[in-house]
Amino acid sequence: MRVLDEITAGIQEVAKGELSHRIEVKTSDEFGVVAASINQMAEQLQLSLQEERNAVAAKNDLITGISHDLRTPLTSILGFLEYIEKDRYQDEIEMRYYVSIAYEKSLTLRKLIDDLFEYTRVSGGSLPLSLQALNLNSFLMQLAEEFTPMLEDAGMTYKIIGGQEPLWIQAAPGELVRAYENLFSNAIRYGSQGKLMEIGLALEGDEAVVRISNYGEPIPAQDLPHLFDRFYRVDKSRSRETGGTGLGLAIAKSMIELHRGSIVAYSEKGRTDFVTRFPVTAAPPSNYEE
Repeated sequence: MRVLDEITAGIQEVAKGELSHRIEVKTSDEFGVVAASINQMAEQLQLSLQEERNAVAAKNDLITGISHDLRTPLTSILGFLEYIEKDRYQDEIEMRYYVSIAYEKSLTLRKLIDDLFEYTRVSGGSLPLSLQALNLNSFLMQLAEEFTPMLEDAGMTYKIIGGQEPLWIQAAPGELVRAYENLFSNAIRYGSQGKLMEIGLALEGDEAVVRISNYGEPIPAQDLPHLFDRFYRVDKSRSRETGGTGLGLAIAKSMIELHRGSIVAYSEKGRTDFVTRFPVTAAPPSNYEE
């Protein structure tokens, strides 16, 4: 009866919301099994409640970040349009200057909205992928060529290391390209000082490894674990003033993980590397077109 009373008291504590309460299991008979089951139930409820709280906090953080990042360019747009609406300009040259600023801020706003839409699609895990055999070598070489104008504008060049042998993975090219576009753009934006973007390709065991490197200012060690968090920016030099929305690396990480891959960042004096890994797959038939 004492054991039954303890079980009853434990159930009452859990019913009152005391999910950390545990019943002391004193016997190995049916009463002990019941007590252990109640403890397991309370533990699962406690974990579920914590996960729900984390999800709510994450949603609130996302809404806060979105509101802040949308408000900033929108405020500028409305301000300069108000100058024009109320004829608060000296001449046509000044008016065109205001229009130009409003237009640039509108482009920033559109990019942020596009990135938010992309992040929501990817991070939810519901993005359907039409996978096919993809040669990472030719895929990244073609993408690097497409980035040549942007590299030239930044006073940079690119160099490919390795890649003599094809690296075949299962991927959706139209989706995976977004991840590497963000990694290339990041390397150009923050690595122009080093004049070079390096693309390393290698086979390590059963993994295809891609290393995107730049030679700009290093990322502080305390910031490395948070690089792939949404809206995270290291400092003012890595802000929207340089074109970033704070979502590019979060999108890249989510997209790569959807392809069963992984990404990690390393940074030391004079060099920053973003390393992605994917499980390799068998090469397709010889008549397969990449």
